[in-house]
Amino acid sequence: MKNWKVAEETSEVKKLAEETGLSLSVCQLLVNRNVKDKEESQKFLYPKRKFIHEPSLLPDLEEAVLRIRKAIDNKEKILLFGDYDVDGITSLAMLSDYFSKRGVDFFVLIPSRIDDGYGFNKKAFAKAIQEGATLIIALDCGTNSRLLNEAKSLGLDVVVVDHHESFKMKRNFLLVNPKRQDSIYPFKEVSTGALTFKLIWALKGIFAYEYLDLVSLSIVCDVAPLLDENRILVKLGLEKLRTSPCLGIESLIKKTTLKSEYIDTFHLGWILGPRLNASGRISCAYPAFELLSSDCEQRASELAIVLEKNNKQRRQESKEVLNSALAKIESEVDLRKDYVIVLFEEDWHSGILGIAASNIKERFSRPTFLISLKENLGKGSGRSIDNFHLMQALDECRDYLKDYGGHKKACGIEIEKDKINKFREAINEVAKKVLKEKDLISSLEIDRQINFSEITPQFLETLKLFSPFGEANPEPLFLTKSLKVKNITDKGTDKFVWFQEQAGGDANFIYPARIGANNKFFRILEYGQCFDVVYSLKIRSNQPDSQAVLSLKDVRMS
Repeated sequence: MKNWKVAEETSEVKKLAEETGLSLSVCQLLVNRNVKDKEESQKFLYPKRKFIHEPSLLPDLEEAVLRIRKAIDNKEKILLFGDYDVDGITSLAMLSDYFSKRGVDFFVLIPSRIDDGYGFNKKAFAKAIQEGATLIIALDCGTNSRLLNEAKSLGLDVVVVDHHESFKMKRNFLLVNPKRQDSIYPFKEVSTGALTFKLIWALKGIFAYEYLDLVSLSIVCDVAPLLDENRILVKLGLEKLRTSPCLGIESLIKKTTLKSEYIDTFHLGWILGPRLNASGRISCAYPAFELLSSDCEQRASELAIVLEKNNKQRRQESKEVLNSALAKIESEVDLRKDYVIVLFEEDWHSGILGIAASNIKERFSRPTFLISLKENLGKGSGRSIDNFHLMQALDECRDYLKDYGGHKKACGIEIEKDKINKFREAINEVAKKVLKEKDLISSLEIDRQINFSEITPQFLETLKLFSPFGEANPEPLFLTKSLKVKNITDKGTDKFVWFQEQAGGDANFIYPARIGANNKFFRILEYGQCFDVVYSLKIRSNQPDSQAVLSLKDVRMS
């Protein structure tokens, strides 16, 4: 059973209501998203282009622009090196498009997740020298690369555009990364796609609207928080996706059941994103990059078919790794003792580990590492829960690791086989100092307890302003207690359950919930008279007076 955590109405909520004139319920939603004053609430509810931070605030940005302009003017050869995930390939697609339209001499390299692993590698270094490149631009990788530090001594300049955590080290290259310890950039949690967009903006001297669709993909698929400028960039990007997406995305949309005009963050994260990521997971990411860079309709259509095929293979591989890992948990892991799940196997597909680790993390509410072994070397992916910072934990376990890098909630590691068990012990010791037992129980973060009488047309209209939804700005969840079932109606494979709230006097408030026929609610229906229901609110049309529908997330007997 999930633990229900209902946000408290604090003095901050009441203060914000006094300042803004908004209802307590709306202000509760804002404070839950760390929006605590009138100015910030206006920026959140009415995101505008003018609130996006200027590129010049980024560290080394102006120096990077000068070096790239010099390379263009002098007709130098440039190597564009990017990561194989959506954030990396969207960054590559944007910058390569900008370069192509200006006749720049450049070439693109993307590492193989399976053969090369994450980050800049010796093979790319050798290729840069062989091709006569004088400038390397590394996208979505390279922040802590010792290999790139050697470039200067070989006559190559380097610009790194990245958002990964920055370690303490002396660097001989330009680093455009808001997470640098000396950075004054106001918002740290941007994607590399957003940073590349800022770089192009600075190179052009004007806001680069044409790339906003790719920027929104990078932010959503990299699970960056939809707050501050990320929220604005995604909102603008969705508008472009719905009206004039790039040819590659348009071709990919046609291979799905999506309609462009209805695309939202869900479709970016769960339909388009996985297809773009699949090639990099199964083999190599070049088909996804080529699709996003394509200006030929026929070729784009062919590539979209390739991505669809790779995604089907990715789903099958994911299923096999997940089932194998679950079997190991059943036989090897004592969940009463293990705060962190660490598993390894010889034949796991290394490109799928992050997906399977994320699934296990959700299922067991524990940080999870899955490691694929090849001979005596393991490559693994980690995924974490809210209160466990992976990079901080790995810093304490660095003696057992060959290499590591990533974010608070996602990381990659390299480890020797004979050190895995010691690493497992060490990271569990770290977790036991940081986590409490309640952190290991799956929970629903509920924004507010409300009555049906509060679901007014004005409230529903204000709720629309909270989109787009995603990381750090989830769809608001509400709790209403002691509801009775007035009626149940069938609609195909779904049912509408009409919940009734008696508000006193003659007033009755009734709202329907659309529920799948196999929902657990129907298993407890016969045992109770009243129910406590957790739900989000869906509006069935764009009309102001339309009926709201409850989207059930959990239910208990009152």
